[in-house]
Amino acid sequence: MVDGADNPGGIMAAARRLGTSLLGLLQTRAELFAVELQEEKLRALRLLAWLTAAVALGVAAILMAVATLALFLWQNAGYAGLIGLTVAVLAAAITLFAVIHRRIVHGPEPFAATVAEFRKDAECLRRNE
Repeated sequence: MVDGADNPGGIMAAARRLGTSLLGLLQTRAELFAVELQEEKLRALRLLAWLTAAVALGVAAILMAVATLALFLWQNAGYAGLIGLTVAVLAAAITLFAVIHRRIVHGPEPFAATVAEFRKDAECLRRNE
């Protein structure tokens, strides 16, 4: 009777080939993931550049609208109109900052669901010990 360890085409050789194949497959998947991660990073940077351009144009449009309104108010209401416009824009800015601050302070904790799941897992492992 021939032992599987002594036979070059036996179980050990098959296990070794299987391990080598699995390792190669894992390496291929890791390389694919690295390439896709690089592509996603470039895609995100491109989107960020477009978003920056869009925000800059939006801010420019808002500034032009406020300048046009200021010119109109200057011609029709003088200093009182400019002061009123300034107070309105300042009140809008303060309101927005207050809303943002409230959302930051009272918003959900980052990764709260993940932390809760880790706590559940830890509790489950403690009960099973």
